[in-house]
Amino acid sequence: MGILSPPIARSFQQLPISLIVNLVNGLILSVVLWDAASAPVQLIWLLLLIAVTGARFLTLRAYRKAAPSTASDHAAWTRHFVVGACAAGVVWGASGVLLFHPSSLPHQVVLAFVLGGMMAGAMPLLSSVGHAYWYFAIPAVLPISLRMLYVGDTIHQIMGLMIAIFAIAMLASSAQVHRLFRDLERLRRELISSMELGNALENLVRLDALTGIPNRRLFEEELNKEWGRMERDKETLSVIIADIDHFKEYNDFYGHPAGDTCLVKVAQTMHLALSRPGDVVARIGGEEFAFLLPRTNLHGAIAVAEQIREHILALHLPHEATTVAKQVTLSFGVSSSDSGLVSSPADLICASDVALYEAKHRGRNQVAPTAT
Repeated sequence: MGILSPPIARSFQQLPISLIVNLVNGLILSVVLWDAASAPVQLIWLLLLIAVTGARFLTLRAYRKAAPSTASDHAAWTRHFVVGACAAGVVWGASGVLLFHPSSLPHQVVLAFVLGGMMAGAMPLLSSVGHAYWYFAIPAVLPISLRMLYVGDTIHQIMGLMIAIFAIAMLASSAQVHRLFRDLERLRRELISSMELGNALENLVRLDALTGIPNRRLFEEELNKEWGRMERDKETLSVIIADIDHFKEYNDFYGHPAGDTCLVKVAQTMHLALSRPGDVVARIGGEEFAFLLPRTNLHGAIAVAEQIREHILALHLPHEATTVAKQVTLSFGVSSSDSGLVSSPADLICASDVALYEAKHRGRNQVAPTAT
């Protein structure tokens, strides 16, 4: 997982190695300190370590299976993680009492060294998750420090104090590491917000502000992309150019606010009329719209244009300033890549414009195909 992963996700990802190290160190410590305590005590401690490690493995497995995604999910799994760290700290702290050899200083030094190593090794894993490190380190190191002080002689008191000072230093370092991870989490959230904002802005510059459908920029991008796909897959691509008949007269008669409302209704009707996911309708001019129909031949594009024309007529939007039909109508020009006159995306647009001019010349409110 990368920088965009929450701290608990990264900690669970690193947990398997930590658990294996726990078991290996526990086995080594038991072998080295076998004479420090009776065999039953040694076995009890080792079984406790195995049980806690096994439970943490099961927690890790449940976490992976659950695949949490929300903030509340991460908070719940953080609590599970902290409980597991605390349980491990208690078990390791118990070794400072159960495996403490009362008369062998070398055994005591080895035990203190292992516990100090466990504290140091746990810092990168646990410091990023709340107070997980504190819940592990304090119960892990406190018993051995108190046990040293309890012996009472100067050497053991010095060792106990050194262990305590080391623990305090490690806790302070952990707090600094935690602040570092917290700042990283803040930057992670800001990065996500920035990416989301960037995606939103990217979408906005490809949408028409008035009608909410794609604009010319998106249409041209999709046209070039679909043209390349058409050539690669040996398929057909069609384009329809549509224009609201006598829209200038509509604005002059009803006013520009009414004209904007008309544009929105027409645009949304055309958008909803498209049934295939790959089809695109865009507003490419004031009252001009363009349709992109992948894997559609000229005959199919004409059928789509006729269907859309009928959808617009079904709106029954009054247009008293036109003699075409006394309601809002559209003219359509249709072209397809299977025409012998088309060899590029620009040719496809040009052929549709020519066909649209022909539809207007014939009286508007109709569909005109390109010449083949």
